Amino acid sequence: MGADLPRGVRRFFRLGGVRAGVADELSDHFWRVEEELVRAGWSREEAAREASRRFGDVRKWRRRMESIDRATDRRRRAGGMRDALTGSVAQAFRALWGSPGLSVAIVLAFALGIGANATVYGILDRVLFSPPPHVTAPDDVVRLLVDRAFLNRRVTSSTLSFVDIEDFEASDRFAGVAAYSNVAILTVGRGRDADRVSSRDVTADFFTLLGVRPVLGRFFTAEEDVMGGAGVVVLGHGYWMRRYSGRRDVIGETIDYGQGIYTIVGVAPRGFTGIDLSPVDLWLPVKVSAPSRLGGARWLNTRNAYFVNAVARLKPGISTAEAEADATRLHRLGREEHIAQGRYDAEARVIAAPVIAARGPNPAAEVRVARWLAGVSGIVLLIACINVANLLLGRALRRRRETAIRLALGVSRRRLVGDALMESLVLALAGGTAALAAARWGGDIMRSTLLPGVDWSAGQAGGGLIGFVIALALVSGAISALMPALQATRADVNDALRASAGAITRTTLRTRGLLSVAQAALSVVLLVGAGLFLRSLQRVGSADMGFEPDGMLVGHIVKDADGTFDDEAQRAWFERAIDQVERLPGVLGAAAATSTPFYDAYAFGMRVPGLDSIPPSPVGGPYGQAVTPDYFDVLGLAVRRGRALATGDRDGSPPVIVINHALSELLWPGEDAIGRCIHVNIERDAPLPPCAEVVGVVEVAARGSINEEATPQYYTAAAQRLIPVTPNVLFVRTGGDANRQALPVRDALLALDERLRFVEVRPLIDMAASELRPWRLGATLFTAFGLIALLVASLGLFSVLAFDVAQRVREIGLRAALGATTPGIIGLVVGRAARITAGGIAIGLTVSLLLAPRIGDLLYQVEPRDPLTFLGVAALLIGVAAVASALPAWRATKVDPNVALRTE
Repeated sequence: MGADLPRGVRRFFRLGGVRAGVADELSDHFWRVEEELVRAGWSREEAAREASRRFGDVRKWRRRMESIDRATDRRRRAGGMRDALTGSVAQAFRALWGSPGLSVAIVLAFALGIGANATVYGILDRVLFSPPPHVTAPDDVVRLLVDRAFLNRRVTSSTLSFVDIEDFEASDRFAGVAAYSNVAILTVGRGRDADRVSSRDVTADFFTLLGVRPVLGRFFTAEEDVMGGAGVVVLGHGYWMRRYSGRRDVIGETIDYGQGIYTIVGVAPRGFTGIDLSPVDLWLPVKVSAPSRLGGARWLNTRNAYFVNAVARLKPGISTAEAEADATRLHRLGREEHIAQGRYDAEARVIAAPVIAARGPNPAAEVRVARWLAGVSGIVLLIACINVANLLLGRALRRRRETAIRLALGVSRRRLVGDALMESLVLALAGGTAALAAARWGGDIMRSTLLPGVDWSAGQAGGGLIGFVIALALVSGAISALMPALQATRADVNDALRASAGAITRTTLRTRGLLSVAQAALSVVLLVGAGLFLRSLQRVGSADMGFEPDGMLVGHIVKDADGTFDDEAQRAWFERAIDQVERLPGVLGAAAATSTPFYDAYAFGMRVPGLDSIPPSPVGGPYGQAVTPDYFDVLGLAVRRGRALATGDRDGSPPVIVINHALSELLWPGEDAIGRCIHVNIERDAPLPPCAEVVGVVEVAARGSINEEATPQYYTAAAQRLIPVTPNVLFVRTGGDANRQALPVRDALLALDERLRFVEVRPLIDMAASELRPWRLGATLFTAFGLIALLVASLGLFSVLAFDVAQRVREIGLRAALGATTPGIIGLVVGRAARITAGGIAIGLTVSLLLAPRIGDLLYQVEPRDPLTFLGVAALLIGVAAVASALPAWRATKVDPNVALRTE
């Protein structure tokens, strides 16, 4: 038996692994057989040979036994892990049920932190991570942009002429090239029942190039995409469901939007928006739609008509650099004549940009803000994890004796750490579940209010969002629990068992204090960002646009292409419209013009006597428009010198012109422009038009964007017809809420002439909404996340102070017994809060000073290191710390010395 014991022990514990165990078992077997044979009279050598003969192929049986043992070992280990996991989960739920208040606080912290990240992830996934829906092999699809010199600066433009697209089609580096226009708003139907829809003009190969398939019917063909061809249209999925209730017999029906009859031939799949993000209701053939809608075949045949974008698919094995080089060669070749005349940049080059526009080269300001928000949401989660770690550390300290007893009874430290991790993971998953619900609900609100121009119908990250939340919950739970668990299990068992229930070490106090300092510092960083964006939004909201947008309505007419409502009818209609609208209650005045701020502009040839050429402006122009006499009063555009246009400035009277201050300084810097004259609408090989006298200089009005440089503009009297455009927009000044006046104004305008298809009336401030969106996005989300961080940090500070008071009851009682006053006891608690807060503010402001310049280009007229913002954040955090310390300080003053000193 003595010889058997070591082998049995080795077999039981599988010392040396499965292979060693099988070798021991075989050796034991052969030894037993040999011993029996030797006792029967066999020699030792003969017994060994006989034992081998009886056993058979040793290698074969060894492999089989090892296989069986491995399977058994795996089942045993799996069973042990399952039992341990089940025990840990049960222990976690018992512990959480035993302290529901703490559990709720931790779940809430996780929900806020994970929810912030899930919401931002849903946005970034659509804008930055995921390729456009339904695009096959998106890595091979590129957007073709042109980098060129324009007005003394380099620009990277996506808008090209249709002839430029045809140049790219000659490249053998592309499997296909297609053109698509920007989204246009069309009117289907007439009058009050009209439906305003979004549309894109595309070439027939646009769909096949992207690899998309219709859900119903077909896409239009190259034979149908010809100038003068019969109109066909593909419905967007959302419009099909909204207007036609998803009827499958819609194929063959017609749509009339004033440019001819278009027959429905197919329906695009759900969520398909091409390679951009804007929703599309109607897909139209560009060679049919564009000439009729924009004004003739010249839009397809001239290189000066910029209205389409290019998308291409690379051939297999072709690199982006090769495609760019060949496309650049073709582009310069096509522009050879313009280059020779000095009218185009000889160094222009084509860029093959990623199909996801947010990846560059010119991402929108909203995208850059969203990227920052990804980092901000990560900070919120880090603050939540620190807060949870602080709470778990406090609970671990309260359970020091329980932990010591479990260690004394033989429970391994590894098992204790595992139990602590399991508790945190259960809480994190519960928080993740709440975060997922919050992201679904809050994300809808955020997307619709802050990014309304994006089509979200293709889904909101779907399974990817769920996987992201689960992964984030697991990582957050593990990070939050690891430090408290390790610190709790490192304690000496004997010291822990001897310590009193309220014992607490300086190391513990320091650890919890440092965690609170970190929370406060990170909160300061977020709140500084929120303050800077709020200040920018405030500044941009009160920016001087040169005119007063509040209370202003803008009316655009929509007419048919049949010629019944020509330019003369349009002029007469606007005269009647001004008279009719000014009679409406609440209307203070009306005027007509040929362009709208933030929407469109016209530039015409100009010549100034005494100047060889017009000096270039970094923002282009000069831009001109024809207006009615009351235009300046209605818009609130102040006249700085001279006079505005008057009713006497009519056809047959001396031509006059009003210019803005930027144009005055451009043409006659430092001089008086009044009395000078300008020739406008200069055309090559045409007689020089009469010189219009400058009769007034007005303030600079915003044209393309709020934050662009002062744009040179001029204004002519519509009745004098100095420029070849007819007023097509009506400005209406109201005395109250412009939104309430919009419907009465629209109805009055529609009643003036039944030949009009529709009149769109909108508040002017709505047209500037896209200008405000980057600052509103940054201000809203930075503020929301900053307040979440502040809430979590204040709860963390409160928990630390409350825990300290509870653990130092005997000390406070002793101080009170020795004569400590109430202010002194309050100072003990508030002083600790002040030290934590001061440390957090100091670190947070330092980090903010270093990071703030990086968002400088996203701010509006606010210095990245704005002192008012930094001081305001510091004051806010001090106030929050005072509130958080109030209740613990009050409880400290209520400690009874007699009770405290009798308590162990």
